[in-house]
Amino acid sequence: MNSPRKSPSGKSVLRTAMEMDFLILGIKSDDGLRSRLASDLQALAHLVPIEHAHISLERQHAVTPPFQAAVMLVVPGPDIHVAARDHTWPAAWHKALERLREQIEQRRNRLAKRKRVQPRRHPPVAPRAR
Repeated sequence: MNSPRKSPSGKSVLRTAMEMDFLILGIKSDDGLRSRLASDLQALAHLVPIEHAHISLERQHAVTPPFQAAVMLVVPGPDIHVAARDHTWPAAWHKALERLREQIEQRRNRLAKRKRVQPRRHPPVAPRAR
């Protein structure tokens, strides 16, 4: 679903709804779990426009810690990938969200620094005819 929104500058900006894919293994999956994961990612959407999210949440019995959360975000520029493990799925998910937030902030800071450091380029001035 596309919906026009106003940007801070007052211009109309077209924003697309984020698409999400879920892979939930070894955990009782219901709509409540999926909606919680989706709402947590929607909270990050104000930091970077997210086109698509692939979310994997699984319990691996043979590994310690057993719960793994992995997220891949399709965003403008290079995609963002994170993974985290912990003893409960909410803790693993929280770690993954924090790592996402850190990567997004690092990317924004690098872009802002690059814009500040780059000299302004002006077009060449043509000689005046006399």
